[in-house]
Amino acid sequence: MLRYIVNLIVAILPPTRAFGFKRFLWRRIGADVGHGTRINAGARIWGSGPVTIGRDTWLGMNLFIIVPAGSEVLIGSNVDIGPEVMIECGSHDVGGPKRRAGTDRSDNIEIGPGTWIGCRATLLGGACIGAGSIVAAGAMVLPGKYPDNVLLKGVPARAKTIDTEERGPQ
Repeated sequence: MLRYIVNLIVAILPPTRAFGFKRFLWRRIGADVGHGTRINAGARIWGSGPVTIGRDTWLGMNLFIIVPAGSEVLIGSNVDIGPEVMIECGSHDVGGPKRRAGTDRSDNIEIGPGTWIGCRATLLGGACIGAGSIVAAGAMVLPGKYPDNVLLKGVPARAKTIDTEERGPQ
C-alpha cells in the first residue's frame, strides 16, 4: 500500500524538480537509491521485490519498474533511462493449450553502469545489460546476458558493437 501512495505523490510532483524529496520517498518504500539520482514525475515501482539504483542516475518520466517478490532490479551508476521505459521482472512459463500463461515466474534485471536506455524500451526479466551499453528507443530486450558497450536495437533487440560513426552528428 505504501508503494501505491508514494507512486501517487511522485506522479503529482513537478516533472524535473524535487529530486531529493523523490529519492527520500523511494527510500521509504525500500528502494536503495544512490546520491544524485534524479527521479522524474510518474516514475513508479510496483511489486515487493528490491530495487537498487546507483549514483547520478536519471529515471525518465513514467518509468515503470515491476519487481515481484523473488526478483530484483539492479541499476548501475550514471545510467540514463528515457521516458515510458518498462522494466518487467515478472512473467510466466509457457503452459498448455488451455492456458498458455502457465506458472508465474520472476527473474532479476541488471543494467550496467553508464548505460543509456531510450524512450519506450522494454526490458524483460532475466535481461542483464553490460556497462556502457545503449538500448535503442522502442527496443525489446529479452532475457540474456549482453556484453559491455553494445547497441541493443530492434524487436527483439539484437546486440551490435557500438561504432563511433553510428553516434550521429556531433
